[in-house]
Amino acid sequence: MPRPRRNQAIDPSGENRKLRQVLGAARELFTTHGFDVTSMDAIAREAGVSKATLYVHFASKDALLSALVDDECRSIGPQMLWQPDGRPIELEPALRAIARDYTAFFLDDRGLKLHRLVMSNAARFPKMAEVFMAAGPRRCEQEVATFLRAAVAQQLLRIPDIGLAAIQFLSLVQGRLHLQWELQLGRPSANDVAALIDGGIRVFLAAYRNPEIRP
Repeated sequence: MPRPRRNQAIDPSGENRKLRQVLGAARELFTTHGFDVTSMDAIAREAGVSKATLYVHFASKDALLSALVDDECRSIGPQMLWQPDGRPIELEPALRAIARDYTAFFLDDRGLKLHRLVMSNAARFPKMAEVFMAAGPRRCEQEVATFLRAAVAQQLLRIPDIGLAAIQFLSLVQGRLHLQWELQLGRPSANDVAALIDGGIRVFLAAYRNPEIRP
C-alpha cells in the first residue's frame, strides 16, 4: 500500500494561490541565480504579485528562504518511510523499501537543488538549517526508529540504541549519493544505487539481526 506524503493540501484559490506563486518564484530564482543575488523585487516580478503582497506573507528574504526549505522538504522529501499496519514485518523487504524511498530524494533534480541551496546558506542562516534538519533528516530518522522499535518488538532485531541505529541505517544506504550529485559528477546508475542499498542492508543486519532468527 503506498505511503502518504507529509505535504499539506493547498487551496488553489485566493491568498494560498499567491503564496504558491511566491514560493515557486523563490525556488526558481534562488536555485538558478543564488540567494544573495536574488532580490525581493525580482521574486515579486517572477511571481506576478506586488511587493506589498510578498511582504504580507514574508517579513524578509530570510523568512522566505526558511519557508521555502520547509515547503520543499514536505513536497519533494522522502515519503513517509514506514507506518505500522498490524502485520508481521518482513524485515529485508521493509528495509529495502525504506532505503529506496529515502535515496530517491538524492536522485531527483529538484531535491539536489534544494540540498545545494541549504548547504550553501546554512552557516549564515541557522534557522533555515534547523528547519531543513527538522523537516528532512530528523523526520526520516524518527520514522526509521519507529520501524526499528517494531522490528525489535517482533524479535527480528537486537538494537541497544535505536536512535543511533536509525542514523547508521540511513547513512549506509545513502552512501555518497548527495556528494556525487553536489560535485556534479553525474547521476549514479540504477545498478549502483541498488548495490549500495543491498550492501548497506547486509552490513546493518550483520550488526543488528537477532541471531536466533534465521534469515
